[in-house]
Amino acid sequence: MDVFNKYVGQAFDGRYKIEKTIGIGGMAVVFEATDLQTGKKVAVKMLKETNSQDTSAIKRFVTESKAIAMLNHPNIVKIYDISVKGENKYIVMELIKGITLKEYITQKGKLDWRETAIFVEQILSALDHAHNQGVIHRDIKPQNIMLLEGGIVKVTDFGIAKIPKGETLTMADKAIGTVYYLSPEQATSKKIDNRADIYAVGIMMYQMVTGKLPFVAESPIAVIYKQLNEEAVRPSRIVPTIPIGFEQIIMTAIEKNPDDRYGTATQMLRQLKRIQNDPTAVFVKKQTPKKSNTAEIVIKKTSRTSPYEDEPAVAEAGKNSKNVGSGRPLANTKKKNQGKPKRGSNGGMPLWAAVVIFVVFLAIAIVGIVVIINSLLKANVPYQLFDTIKNTLTFWNTLI
Repeated sequence: MDVFNKYVGQAFDGRYKIEKTIGIGGMAVVFEATDLQTGKKVAVKMLKETNSQDTSAIKRFVTESKAIAMLNHPNIVKIYDISVKGENKYIVMELIKGITLKEYITQKGKLDWRETAIFVEQILSALDHAHNQGVIHRDIKPQNIMLLEGGIVKVTDFGIAKIPKGETLTMADKAIGTVYYLSPEQATSKKIDNRADIYAVGIMMYQMVTGKLPFVAESPIAVIYKQLNEEAVRPSRIVPTIPIGFEQIIMTAIEKNPDDRYGTATQMLRQLKRIQNDPTAVFVKKQTPKKSNTAEIVIKKTSRTSPYEDEPAVAEAGKNSKNVGSGRPLANTKKKNQGKPKRGSNGGMPLWAAVVIFVVFLAIAIVGIVVIINSLLKANVPYQLFDTIKNTLTFWNTLI
């Protein structure tokens, strides 16, 4: 840090007096400073001299300032000012004192799933706010998560964030450092959305509760290959005490296909809270219907949904219940128009058909009677019986 001591005592733009160096990164150094106008302690993030003329580095500074300026959330570091025109290019931010999540994981080895849930709940809340403003972080990793006293979390470093109508910055200069948390679509330069951040959160959760990364190799390219082609070992194989539902959340967040992940941070957060309240809860996957051309058109028109049943779709482990995973009553199964059947439908016989059947049976009966009479005549039946049958035949004739 000695190389940056020359800035101590200086007042950038006559306003921000540098007090001491508190952090050094690959492209920038962070100072603790005093705002001479307000007397408030602030953090000043300055580009290193070696990067001060780098156009891409300056763009990242501008992007970070624009992204954070759009956001106002207790779990996102605040930004107060930016200067990129002078000799010293810097951002003035909220001064936060703590350690990174990476440092904390290194100290503890692995975290209890409950502690992990407390941290991730705050991260998801921050990302949900950012996503609702059209901001995608794109570089979620333990190094960019600050832990403050009392377990408060702050999401930092929006330098390569995707912002509405903003210029897309390349990931090339960041790929090596963050390759373990890159979503498959980021790694293959495909179009991304907020689900890329959800993937990164899932990888962090995996690392927090197991102390290991799901995909590790000797080179960044080999890591990407594993992300694209291999399945992660389930966390419960490493830490058997992890609740089933908690493991389900992790594995859903790191699905290779974005459509199989949570559609929003809110959906993931909702299930995480359910597990915190009921560690025995188990989530029920939706049954994916077979796609047709029509179905694909409908899917494009609908918003993203959770890969699980109705939110929060759960069934308690060890219990059998009807309508498992449904948060609402069964739909009304009665069909409309169940009253009188329509004319010509299968619900009843038309009148004309009944008349035809009656006439046919009547004709058959008459023919049968005639045959019987002829047989009796040939057998010399007494006249009185013949007269009775004849009268009966006459009666039937009058009916038709």
